[in-house]
Amino acid sequence: MKQRTAFPKASPLVLLYAAALALLPGYPLSPQDAMPAPPEQGAEGGEGYAIWEEGEGITVTGTRVEKRLKDSPVVTEIITAEEIKHSNADTLADILGDYGLMYTSNGMGDYIQLQGMDKNRVLYLVNGRRVIGRNSQRLKGETLPLANIERIEIVRGPQSALYGSDGIGGVINVITKKPENTLSLAASLTNRFLLAYDDPGTPESPGAFDSFDPAREQNLSAVVGFPLGVARNSLDLQAARGAFYLDEDKNESILPEYYRGRAGLETVFPLGDSLDLSLGGSFMFLRRDDQTSAAGDLNRFGYIRGDGFLEANFHPDGNWDITFRAYDNFYQRDKDVYSAAGNAWEKGGNYENENLAALDALGVYAGLRNWIFSAGIEGAYNTTEKYDFSVSPAAVDREALFLQAEYFRQDVFSVLGGVRVERNSQFGFAGAPKLSGMVQLPRGFRLLAGAGLGYRAPSFNDLYLDYSSTTQHTSGNPDLEPEYSAGASATLEFAVPGYFAQLTFYYNEIFNEIDDFYLGSEGRQRFYEKRNIARSMRAGIDAEGKIRFLGWGYVSPGYSWLYAYDRGEEARLYPQPEHTLRLKLGMDYREPGINTYLALRYFSAQINPARPDNKDRFILDFYFSAGLGKHFTVFAGVDNITGTVDPLGPATAQVFSLGLRYTL
Repeated sequence: MKQRTAFPKASPLVLLYAAALALLPGYPLSPQDAMPAPPEQGAEGGEGYAIWEEGEGITVTGTRVEKRLKDSPVVTEIITAEEIKHSNADTLADILGDYGLMYTSNGMGDYIQLQGMDKNRVLYLVNGRRVIGRNSQRLKGETLPLANIERIEIVRGPQSALYGSDGIGGVINVITKKPENTLSLAASLTNRFLLAYDDPGTPESPGAFDSFDPAREQNLSAVVGFPLGVARNSLDLQAARGAFYLDEDKNESILPEYYRGRAGLETVFPLGDSLDLSLGGSFMFLRRDDQTSAAGDLNRFGYIRGDGFLEANFHPDGNWDITFRAYDNFYQRDKDVYSAAGNAWEKGGNYENENLAALDALGVYAGLRNWIFSAGIEGAYNTTEKYDFSVSPAAVDREALFLQAEYFRQDVFSVLGGVRVERNSQFGFAGAPKLSGMVQLPRGFRLLAGAGLGYRAPSFNDLYLDYSSTTQHTSGNPDLEPEYSAGASATLEFAVPGYFAQLTFYYNEIFNEIDDFYLGSEGRQRFYEKRNIARSMRAGIDAEGKIRFLGWGYVSPGYSWLYAYDRGEEARLYPQPEHTLRLKLGMDYREPGINTYLALRYFSAQINPARPDNKDRFILDFYFSAGLGKHFTVFAGVDNITGTVDPLGPATAQVFSLGLRYTL
């Protein structure tokens, strides 16, 4: 593979930025202003509501430095543990779908986008560690943890200056709870069922309780915290199973039969006042069977994900914070086919496995007045093997250096700039700068703005795919050039106790965007090849608000609008719905422990407006929970009350849930 430079070098821009910062005047700070203050816990409602009402949650994804949310110059959306607990969600895909980010989900994975960016353009992290394993460039959210989550941080827009190639569209960082020096237990059991499937394409309508299964799906999770000597430990266990959910004629499965299990352990060793050593790992498996005919033919998918890590956090004094980390992430997917007529399995013809071994180090220095400096290095070796690759196994190694400087005055303003230089063994060097700023305005207003470059090296699928079926053949292209983007955003935010509103405008020009190019057809088969689009554009609006009233009620609206355009073909693109609307109305009686809400999601027509099955979608969910004494909570919910059944999702009508939680 020839060596190519992705972009012009960014060093002149960075030097100009550094010079401008050096000329800015200093401001007197109190001693506690030298580092960001820790999060304050609200007197009522726990940490989730402190983040909502006071803006005091810690955020790390947007800057890689711990910051109070309201002091961060990077707009960060936080989904708290409290919101996850009351979301009726069992998987990462479920909770992201509740926030309007997921549009379809199937055996290939979950179709999640940020500001019109999809596929490999959204980076997934767990505690800052990269997550691999994409089939058809989609990540399967069922294989990631949910039971032990502290919060999920979402940063939209190009993050290549911090995270590299995969962050051109944004970053989703799942942050788990850290082990504490106390004994704790949290457990949850959920049972779900559906009424008989009513095919919207036929006039027949089966009785709601035909072939009714009151125990179609169960999900059990438990998180145990326990000290052992000086070590603090956290063990999380998850198990789930689901029965078939068949179409009206019982010919094919609308939802699969599946079994899923996961176990994870994290241990923290405090080594004195200045050093913590953490290590841990997890293993999960998922088996999914899809019935493909009335005779009982099956497609069986098997998924395995395993990871392990070792991390050292060193705090030599109040000015330094240094982290060293090594981790390995492994993912495997297999597909077997069963023929009922022949009573035989065809095994081994459809497989994929991927491994990522990585080392990184991050240093943060806050010993100068008004300044926070951070720098990091990364190295990773990524390999994958897949049945439909023209080159298998495929491998790439990446090394990166990033630098960042922030000039700030707490509760007044912040200006942050950074640059990342990355070497890809297949595509050579690429660099991306980024500049962000925030200023606190009177009466609770805050203005944020940012601009930067993003880049993405072609993925293994882009380069080496050679997929063929009876109706389609898609081939990769080893001569692809890397994508890069130039984008900017501006956000106006209003936050006072009980009220929050945020309005973001964004604009991105994308160069060399990689997409499927139609080559023609032969008989029933259509042929596509991965090619670069010379130039395309994404522009849009993200808005959200939260209002609390009477001390126990709240309403939370959200809206997104996207306009995408292929400048070369002079045609609209439809990577996601043009309009997305969320509305949540709820009541939260803290003292008696009652929580209930109605949540509406609306998606306008997607992909190709000319498709007859492409229509607007309204999805309405309901949730209720009540405390029983000190330790128990019962909950119930109905997802998709409106009964939307659509090829773009969801595939089923109402889903009913009943559950019980126990907290020590």
